[in-house]
Amino acid sequence: MCCGKKRATLAATTGTAQRLLGHDAIHFAFRYIGDTALTTVGMNTGKIYRFASKGAVQMVHSKDAVTMLEVPNLIQVEE
Repeated sequence: MCCGKKRATLAATTGTAQRLLGHDAIHFAFRYIGDTALTTVGMNTGKIYRFASKGAVQMVHSKDAVTMLEVPNLIQVEE
């Protein structure tokens, strides 16, 4: 799936694109489904997100959420 389709899917599942991009206080839950730990850096905020083990959930800033969809073994979840 290309980036544009992932962005549209994220906006559709969490509200409008305006809500996604317009407020700094919005966060989205992501679950790690890989077998080892994962540390990744938000492309827009520079925030470090650490997933200690399989099943770990982190709240991801709205500015980083779209790019987190590109990270292998991370899935967005309803929280």
